[in-house]
Amino acid sequence: MNVLMLMLSDNPGIGGLEKHTRELACALTDMGHHVSVAAAPQHLEALEGPCAIPVEAQRSRNSPALLFRLVNIIREGHYQVIHAQGTKAAFVLQRLAPFIKKYARVASIHGFKSRYPKAEAFHNLIAVSKALANDINHSKVTVVYNGTSVSNQVPAALPPNAEAPVWLAVGRLAPVKAFDRLIEAFQFCPGTLLIAGDGPEHLSLKERIDATGQTGKVRLLGFRTDIPALMTAADGVIISSDREGFSYVCAEALLLGKPVMSTDVPIANEVLPKEHIFKGHEPIEFARFLQQDLRAVAASQAKARAFARDTLSLSAMAANTVSVYQQALDKCTPERSHP
Repeated sequence: MNVLMLMLSDNPGIGGLEKHTRELACALTDMGHHVSVAAAPQHLEALEGPCAIPVEAQRSRNSPALLFRLVNIIREGHYQVIHAQGTKAAFVLQRLAPFIKKYARVASIHGFKSRYPKAEAFHNLIAVSKALANDINHSKVTVVYNGTSVSNQVPAALPPNAEAPVWLAVGRLAPVKAFDRLIEAFQFCPGTLLIAGDGPEHLSLKERIDATGQTGKVRLLGFRTDIPALMTAADGVIISSDREGFSYVCAEALLLGKPVMSTDVPIANEVLPKEHIFKGHEPIEFARFLQQDLRAVAASQAKARAFARDTLSLSAMAANTVSVYQQALDKCTPERSHP
């Protein structure tokens, strides 16, 4: 297949959406498909294999210059499938749909929104979790879990004097990750909490650590490129988020064989035993939740780890995505015959 992947994030760094787009494009290329990625220049730098097409992703979704540029890219590329990644790209592709009727149009939705793109503008929609698919609530939605790749790791060096059990939390230091609640809860827990990531809440979280007397017990590690190695070294992984479309942290931890404790977010709430999902709000309740025996937690998550090996790999994600593409191509055949 000849596929154009459209991703219009203007994030200066690499988050879940950018990681997913890059990994899927490369996995499809490895399968023998011809893939082009239209995205901001900073998100094309590490792209090896797919064709990179820089666009000014910082422009508004209603920007005439952006829309005109994308229509030209699509018409000149002789693509079979146009795949929008994320809601901004999906809304742009929705806007362009009347002008590109002969192309199969697919959009991946990665997070919960108050308003979703109109399903009628696409041949298929992809949701990255069952909960997200239920929220979109349309017959055109197919669940394709994000896949990732982690291999056996040499454990990273932990901070000196880190007392067991060592817990790792990973994510952007932003309110939605609820690291403030996690820090409040951890003052009632034994062990050490490591938080890997950076973001706007760094200073306020540091102040909360100091205010709760947990300097040394809770440590902000900043941005790290060795998350799998950190997971391997830790005793367990914590997800504290208020919302997630799909938790890469959960997927990577399961693939590495680490016990995971999580709040009620996808995909953790779809694959972990219910006793490992926290549905409360109070820090003291969260602390009690985290004091389960980690050996018992690991033993009871064997089925979740098997699911991760079978479903959350890059190869599984790519194969399932190709299946959605084929369905979209089948649906748009009449449009191709009558442009």
